[in-house]
Amino acid sequence: MNLKTRLPLLVLICSLMVGCATKRIAGWNKATSSTTLSSKDEKLLFKTAMKHWEERDHKEQLVKSLKALETLAISSPDNYEYLVYLCRGKYILADGHVDDMEEKKRLWEEGVTWGEKAMATNSDFAAKIKLVEGKVEAALDTLTKNEIESIYWTAVNLGKWGKNSGIATILKYKTRIKKMINKVGELDKDFFHGAFHRYWGAYYAAAPSFAGGDINKSFDSFTKAIEAEKNYLGSYVLFASYYATKKGNKKLFQEKLNYVLNAKSDVIDAITPENNIEKNKAKKLLSNIDELF
Repeated sequence: MNLKTRLPLLVLICSLMVGCATKRIAGWNKATSSTTLSSKDEKLLFKTAMKHWEERDHKEQLVKSLKALETLAISSPDNYEYLVYLCRGKYILADGHVDDMEEKKRLWEEGVTWGEKAMATNSDFAAKIKLVEGKVEAALDTLTKNEIESIYWTAVNLGKWGKNSGIATILKYKTRIKKMINKVGELDKDFFHGAFHRYWGAYYAAAPSFAGGDINKSFDSFTKAIEAEKNYLGSYVLFASYYATKKGNKKLFQEKLNYVLNAKSDVIDAITPENNIEKNKAKKLLSNIDELF
């Protein structure tokens, strides 16, 4: 079968698969229970949530923080700050503290929901998303740098959830995810210590060539991520787990991960917990080196 014959068939197969994708309800359409907090109680609860958040590298502390934040978000459903913390926190919990895939998927999907609610606090976005029937990619032009956190953390939650929910699901959402990440890059290429570059570094290494995969672009993207912030250890972990494994470069794999293990976590206070989590990931990856190479 030649290429001209195969292309229509591939398009048909892809369209059928997308129709079988895992379904979900967008965050702005999800009703939540309601509760009321006094201004004093809200301030005290947020202080408690942030106290636990500072130790988010410990699962039990992060869970306590998220529980408090959920109460706050239910009480003040239009509070962007609470919603973004929940979106980001669900990602961290799934990615850094949970091993069971079904539990991870549940947390990532919840992260998407909170992130969508956060984006919808922008009134222009909320109005347009109705006009475009929920197609986030068609409403991204209404979002600004004020919403960059919600765009990024929603995108990565959606990417992780979609990738692990089957080929049909990731095919359904891949364009949305890519456009959201590109929106982040448009607003601030160095956001969250090179997150835009890290995403593309992983994507170019993981994707097959027909879907845009390019190992040289992966190297360039990871290099840019590290240049954006050399003290964010997650860039080295992803460099090892995506690029080095794709290249079959065991020496580079060990070099990047040992760098993480020997690096200081607390050079930047704001990301000390994330760096501690990345050190744990590095240990696990090194312990599985014989399975990866």
